[in-house]
Amino acid sequence: MRRVWLVLAVLATAGCKDAFRARPEVVAEAGGQELSVDRLAQLMVGIKGVPASREAAEFIANMWVDQTLFSQAVAGGKSLTDSLTATRVLWPELAELRGTRWHDTLLARRAPLTPATADSVYGSAETRLLQHILVRVEPNAEPPARAAAKKKIDVIYARVKGGADFAALARQVSEDPGSKPDGGYLPPSPRGKFVTAFDSAGWSLAPGGMTSVVETPFGYHIIRRPPAAEVRDRLLAFARERMGVVLDSIYLDTLGVQKRLKVEAGAPAAMRAAIADRDRARSSTKPLATFDGGVLTVSDFLRWVGALGPTWAADLGKQPDSSLASFVKLIAQNQLLLQQADSAGIRVGADEWASLQQRYAGQVDTLKLMLDLSAADISDPSTTESARSRVAAMKIASYWDRIISGAVRPRPIPTQLAGILRENAKFSLDQAALLRAVEVAATLKAAKDSTAAASGTPTLPPGAPPGAPLIVAPPGSVPPREGVQ
Repeated sequence: MRRVWLVLAVLATAGCKDAFRARPEVVAEAGGQELSVDRLAQLMVGIKGVPASREAAEFIANMWVDQTLFSQAVAGGKSLTDSLTATRVLWPELAELRGTRWHDTLLARRAPLTPATADSVYGSAETRLLQHILVRVEPNAEPPARAAAKKKIDVIYARVKGGADFAALARQVSEDPGSKPDGGYLPPSPRGKFVTAFDSAGWSLAPGGMTSVVETPFGYHIIRRPPAAEVRDRLLAFARERMGVVLDSIYLDTLGVQKRLKVEAGAPAAMRAAIADRDRARSSTKPLATFDGGVLTVSDFLRWVGALGPTWAADLGKQPDSSLASFVKLIAQNQLLLQQADSAGIRVGADEWASLQQRYAGQVDTLKLMLDLSAADISDPSTTESARSRVAAMKIASYWDRIISGAVRPRPIPTQLAGILRENAKFSLDQAALLRAVEVAATLKAAKDSTAAASGTPTLPPGAPPGAPLIVAPPGSVPPREGVQ
């Protein structure tokens, strides 16, 4: 994934919409349902690893709002998988496909890459493509464990020296989960990318050479520098990617100049205000940047931020004005690029669209199943909508009870879908009541800890790592690579 619009996340939105009169005992209202101060405090105390903090309270309250609106939409018989809704929810994926295809079209117009290009990268003093087998040793491992690992790597080394295929052996025995499936190959990297011992050993190798056993903080390695003929395709892909990054930067800058892109003076302040209250700003047409034939509005900005995820939003809010202005310029350039792609006739194919729609429909079905909204009592047309609405509210309450019991883990509604559900819905989040819930949760936690201490039940010491994380990665997400980098 090369550019800013390709980074996706699936997390709940934040903010509030004053659709109701605030009451001190109610933190949130959505779809005719209420989340009380006491209930939110109970959730914060009952869910393992959740601190009694404003951030945690707001996250849970917003997740409850989105799940409640989702359940009420299901109970109301609304289609959440029609083409229009799917197009809006899948906007990041559709933008990625169009942008990437246009990028590849531009790249293809450049001079073609040849095997000589790969050989040039291979022989350069700036890049190495290495391969390794790892036997892990924890930094605080006891001598017997370290000795066992050393014995294991020595046996592996003997097998390689005896003629065993390095890649096949790496797939069998290496303990680096990032490179193991790929035969131990690491991405082409500059000097200094790896830990010192690994880096020094790897960069000393001649083409086709292999080290003996090398010890690093990760454990014991055998490092190989594959010959050029073996890795030309990998190096060509690397060269193509590197060329693409340079091309993107030059192309986007040139496009901005051609279209007379200008960032508005008040853009940083407007961005911070929008991040602080997304629901109020979601339909704002206030311009952040202008260019020939168009404008980037606060609404557009929030759509991009929603595609990038809440971590980006949190970080953006802390950045200086200069960084915020640069970010606005970047997403405006990307918006211009997508317009160029459309003008060039770049489209998402029918088969690709059908596949995306099918996957999205599967995600909605999974959400219904997770929240127990697939049962007949939710969709039975012979019952009244108000009856189905009451059942849906009970299902959400039961779901959170199961979270407290540890039977399931919290899972947010996807960001784009959550935004659509909020657009025309009545909901609110009261900040004063939210802070009250934090206070109640803190009191309950203190009482719970005192009771545990009095009964001799062990508790986590201050600073100990919490339990299971609150946020659950979406199905199909890829865990971060581990290894020597």
